[in-house]
Amino acid sequence: MPLRGTASQGVAPAQLLEVAGVTMRFGGIVALDDVTFSVAAGRIAGLIGPNGAGKTTLFNCLSRLYRPASGDIRLNGRSLNDCAPSDIAGLGIGRTFQSPTLFDSLSVLDNVKIGGHARCRNSPLTDAFTLPSSRREEHELERTARAMLAFVALDGAAARPAASLTFAQRKRVELARALATKPSLVLLDEPAGGLNQEEVAQLDALIRSIRDQLAITVLLVEHHMGLVMSLSDQVVVLNFGRVIADGTPAAVRAVPAVTEAYLGTRH
Repeated sequence: MPLRGTASQGVAPAQLLEVAGVTMRFGGIVALDDVTFSVAAGRIAGLIGPNGAGKTTLFNCLSRLYRPASGDIRLNGRSLNDCAPSDIAGLGIGRTFQSPTLFDSLSVLDNVKIGGHARCRNSPLTDAFTLPSSRREEHELERTARAMLAFVALDGAAARPAASLTFAQRKRVELARALATKPSLVLLDEPAGGLNQEEVAQLDALIRSIRDQLAITVLLVEHHMGLVMSLSDQVVVLNFGRVIADGTPAAVRAVPAVTEAYLGTRH
């Protein structure tokens, strides 16, 4: 995957993701309340907040599993409001989930190739007749899938069934599958959940490589504060569905409302 150029010194980077006034209701419950923030291209942004703050709801809005009551979400200036979930990978958004969702009976390689199929141009009829364009696309899918498995250090497991993997390996395969869609933005939903200290340290390096080597912008929801604060260029804090802070990790740490949201008023 080719690297993209970086912004010149002194020039603000372009905003890749813009969330503008997004409100989401479930009956009488307001899960997201006028949420507004943006993420520049080439950044790692952390989305944090207490349980029930609206983080996963926002991720589901970004990936179009939910349709907000109001507001707009734009990727590279294009509104996603009329997009279906099936459109998202083709537009440049990849996603992982809190619990890895793999096909256990398939090989690791085939699980990753499924991600690439989301961007395929050939129709089922073309595939059925194994036309040259279909064969070329399949070769490209396999090349990309193997490259992403190597990127997450699992190229040696390509032929293994997914059912044989450890939990940490399953998370890496799901990440490789998201990267195989060749996204401009990848959404990571609690990538450190269930990992031990050594695995979290490896994840830290891997996420940095996604930004630095693949030039993919990262937005992650995570409860592991040490990971978020060490990784992120930007941190957005949600509480009761509202943005209460948005800035650098150092700036966010200094906001009294953030401490209150996590620790309570008596702290």
